[in-house]
Amino acid sequence: MPALSLPLHNKLNLFKNYKNKIISGKKTILRRLKKSDLNNCIVWLKDPEVNKFLSQGLKDITKEQEVEWYNYITNSSCDMVFAILVNNGKKYIGNCGLHKINFNDRSCEFGIFIGEKNYRDRGFGSDVIRTLIQFAIEELKLDKLKLNVYEYNHQQRYIKTAVFLLWI
Repeated sequence: MPALSLPLHNKLNLFKNYKNKIISGKKTILRRLKKSDLNNCIVWLKDPEVNKFLSQGLKDITKEQEVEWYNYITNSSCDMVFAILVNNGKKYIGNCGLHKINFNDRSCEFGIFIGEKNYRDRGFGSDVIRTLIQFAIEELKLDKLKLNVYEYNHQQRYIKTAVFLLWI
């Protein structure tokens, strides 16, 4: 098997390499998470409608914990977290990310949540998933992506559709 020419490797800081990265989907724009986004994140993470679908219970998260997480993420060599924007980048509605990125194995996990209630069930999540997967495959050269979804998450039908449509 020929050696892969990967744009990064695990020892590089992903946040610094992609600090100003903007990824455009059909309905959404993804940009790197900023410290100024954290207040919205805390509100959303405390929302039971968001929290029940997350793998980690974060309903009691504090500002200090969120800042600590942000500082970790910004120096991570295996995580990239993006803010989800709509309305030509004017409205911040949620987060998505690639986690446990392993360039040797060409794998990662990914996640998404739409925090703004008025933007749920309107196709933004599907667009984000397609956009994020395309970025992971085409730019980061990953070929194994994993998403954990609870069985009771009614959004899973959209996730399956988004992934299926990506390959058509």
